[in-house]
Amino acid sequence: ITDGNIILYADLNDTVAANDFANRLPCNFSGSDSGDDYCCMAANGVYDPLETQTGWKNGDISLGGGWFVLLYGGEKQSRSYRNMMIIGRLDEKSLKQIHSLPDKVNFYVNFA
Repeated sequence: ITDGNIILYADLNDTVAANDFANRLPCNFSGSDSGDDYCCMAANGVYDPLETQTGWKNGDISLGGGWFVLLYGGEKQSRSYRNMMIIGRLDEKSLKQIHSLPDKVNFYVNFA
């Protein structure tokens, strides 16, 4: 995942949604920093409702409800968010680097 200056590395998990997302790569997303995540509009994909979860861990990547989201904060308060479709996770170095991104981003996502 890159904004053209910073490269963030992540791994996709083995869910229906992550596999569908991988088949759509490469992708471009535009969005902004909310203070806990970078949120970008995205087309809905295929997913299994049984693979959704409540909340997230900082570093998770979510795709659902029309959003591609890099979640870097808010883990403790996230338990009120149900039906989260987590498709992957940023590596530790990338989770630290995400704070260097500007408020408005244009992400290019592809396999490394």
